[in-house]
Parts: sequence; structure tokens; C-alpha cells
Amino acid sequence: APSARLVSRDLAGVAKFMASDACKRVVVLTGAGVSCAAGIPDFRSPGGMYDTLRPELITATPQERALMAADPVNVVVKDMFMKNQFPYHEVRRPFILGTQAKKWKATLFHRFL
Repeated sequence: APSARLVSRDLAGVAKFMASDACKRVVVLTGAGVSCAAGIPDFRSPGGMYDTLRPELITATPQERALMAADPVNVVVKDMFMKNQFPYHEVRRPFILGTQAKKWKATLFHRFL
């Protein structure tokens, strides 16, 4: 049976293992910072979605607006999305339009994935 061990922990060793039959899966954990280098603002940075969220302008109930005003994270919470998709899509509109206009450039890491 092939060894499931890395020959070395450098890029060449990892690449060799990933190309081998011993490698069954690859899992990559990243954060929003991966896309910041492409010009895509993350949620928490100045100018990001949480910083610029204006609940009073969102298509939402007064209760949903109050939740978003108290904590902007609520705009991406699954429970709210399942009841009302407008808040999420409205705040994601600049990203969606930027994607359509090819405003963002994939980074080396995006291409690696």
C-alpha cells in the first residue's frame, strides 16, 4: 500500500502527495482575506458590507431592520435569508454587478483552488 506520509512539508512534497494515489481528498480552509487581494472587500473591513450596511434602506420588516441595526451579521444569517432573501441580495448587489463587469481579478490563490 502506498505511504500516506509526506516526503517533505515543502511545496514540492505536498504537491507530490496530492498527485499520488494516497491522497484521497484535499480540504482548504480560508477566510474572506483571500479575496481582498482581488479587490473584493470583506464584510468587516472599512468600506465592507458591515460598515456600509444601512438597514433603513433594505427591503425588510421593521423587526428584520432592527436585527440588522443591532448586528450587521444578521443580514447573512440563514434564518433571515430563509424568510426574506431581499436583504442578502440587496447588500450583495455591488459584488454581483462587479463580477458581471469583471471588476475583480482572480488571485494566484483563487487559481490554485
